[in-house]
Amino acid sequence: MRDDRHIERQVLAAVLLFFPLGVCEGRAQHGPLPAWNALAEESTAVVVGDVVEGQIEVIDPEKKAKAEVTPEGKPTLPNPALFLIGTFSRVRVTEVIKGSAKIKAGGTVNVFIYGDIGSDRPHFLMKNEKCVLFLRPLDADNKQFAHATIVLPGTFAYPGRQPSFDPKEFYIPVEDGYAQVVVPPDKLDRVDKIRRAIVQGQ
Repeated sequence: MRDDRHIERQVLAAVLLFFPLGVCEGRAQHGPLPAWNALAEESTAVVVGDVVEGQIEVIDPEKKAKAEVTPEGKPTLPNPALFLIGTFSRVRVTEVIKGSAKIKAGGTVNVFIYGDIGSDRPHFLMKNEKCVLFLRPLDADNKQFAHATIVLPGTFAYPGRQPSFDPKEFYIPVEDGYAQVVVPPDKLDRVDKIRRAIVQGQ
């Protein structure tokens, strides 16, 4: 079940990446992003990194348990939107453009995005993508995380085996999760452009 849902999400993500119009429409609902230097001012840290692990789900197991049963008490396949809080990726930092005491080149940062995948949502970072991230700490006081757990491979049906989610160990891109820039292999100069814009304040 978990593997099937994961495959479906990967296929949908691939479709969204293949059709740039869909991505543009999703970002258009958020509105155009500010200039690079303005994003940097919003951010605690700006980093360049490579995604080493992606699309790791964070759920509320109590909501999931309730959603798995109909009002008549019969088991059912619940809608993930009823219990999925968000998804995160682990990113290996290759360069720190703007510093943070907790983020260093060569280390790893956990990047969280609220909600489920969709054309109206920020991009969910996937394994092997290179990116520039404008980050701030995740809100550690958000009550959504009171019972949150991390869905590791093989644990979807076994909440007791899922580790607790600690928001203090996570960051989120600014601008409601949209301030992340994927850098394709043929667009590596994009990193230099962003770096120069931030340094020069343009």
